[in-house]
Parts: sequence; C-alpha cells; structure tokens
Amino acid sequence: SLDHKGGNFEKGKEADFIVLYWAAKELQTLRLENSNSLQDNLFALMMLGDDRNIHSTYVAGKLDYSVAD
Repeated sequence: SLDHKGGNFEKGKEADFIVLYWAAKELQTLRLENSNSLQDNLFALMMLGDDRNIHSTYVAGKLDYSVAD
C-alpha cells in the first residue's frame, strides 16, 4: 500500500534512479554500433560498463549526484 508514494515518475512521487551514458568509452561505442535491442545494450553495459557510465543519480526524486558537463 505504498502506490501513492512511488512506482513511477509522476510529479510528487518518490523515486531512486540513475541516468546512464550508454557509451562512455570508445569500446562501448563500437559495441553498441552492432547492437539491435535493449537487452543487447544492457548486456553490453553490464559487461563493459563502469562508473564513467553514470551521468547522474536521484534519491527520493532529488538529484544526488551529477557529472559536470
């Protein structure tokens, strides 16, 4: 019975999430050129990803960390 607090991105709801760079490194860019599905992209990110792929994090819907652009 917490549906009123979370579960989606509606205004006023709490959420913890991250924003990712799909290809933060050259090898990831090359790998993603041959990818044709979300599952394949996620697998490549899981195998080749590291902290450079994190653009920003949100805790309880509020920006907690962001890479300086």
